[in-house]
Amino acid sequence: MEAGSAFQRYLDGALETLGIEADETERMVMAGVWELYRPGLEALRDADLDEVEPELHANLSQAPPR
Repeated sequence: MEAGSAFQRYLDGALETLGIEADETERMVMAGVWELYRPGLEALRDADLDEVEPELHANLSQAPPR
């Protein structure tokens, strides 16, 4: 992870704001998790969901009905 990357700056700010001390190993794990989930999060961010109907009264404790 680049020292000046947007994620690194975000991580540094968040840890400082919350008063959390993280060593280099913990920071590497956080960066690895970010790299794992980043493509899916970016695809979701960029998806055109204008035509998707909202799911009213969703029961998140159960699978969606078919």
